[in-house]
Amino acid sequence: MNERNKFIGQVCHIKAAEQGGERFNEEQSDEERRSYSNLLLLCYPHHIETNEVSLYSPESLQLMKGEHEKLFGKKIFKIDESLLYQVAQEMDAYWKRIDELHRHHHVVSELAIEIDASATFLDAAGKANGLVAQLGEIQQYLMDSDRLEDEKKPVEMQTGPKHFEMVYIGFTNILTKLSVALAQMEIKHLEEFIKLNPSDQAARRRLDQRKEEFATYAVSAGYAD
Repeated sequence: MNERNKFIGQVCHIKAAEQGGERFNEEQSDEERRSYSNLLLLCYPHHIETNEVSLYSPESLQLMKGEHEKLFGKKIFKIDESLLYQVAQEMDAYWKRIDELHRHHHVVSELAIEIDASATFLDAAGKANGLVAQLGEIQQYLMDSDRLEDEKKPVEMQTGPKHFEMVYIGFTNILTKLSVALAQMEIKHLEEFIKLNPSDQAARRRLDQRKEEFATYAVSAGYAD
């Protein structure tokens, strides 16, 4: 799988599926050619490399396959479809509840931090990265501004906190929004993790805990003003 969650593996025939292909064995039947024992899952670059028959004989590829299976085991990947459905239903209901709480039950709706209950993990991750970038920009601005101001004024003439609104309001608001985005990312991640690891009770407890915390965000997270 690549970073975009796309399956990029390719099925390589140790002995070619068709005449003219690499390592073709005319004595094999079609059933043998497409059998598990004659297949190897490789990424595209390595699949191309195995076309060099002088370097990759049938025996060497069988050895490669055997060593990999010995190291990781022949683990059949199974997903409990009823569990997937159960978790999906649970989370659909949860995000609808979050949307309802946020839209209609926020304690100060006009100052509510934006929450998109339909956001995906990547949406939340993008938002979090954007907020981190904003914090960096504000930090740099304050550092540059303070440096210029210090060059103009003697230390004894400086009074009170500088850049009050940016430090005490701007930073606070961005940190609150970042906390919301990170919490939503974690819930989205745990949602998918539990589908594949249903026996992980620690992850299940963590998901339940974060869901309750996020429901609180939905009705209370607001902008400082």
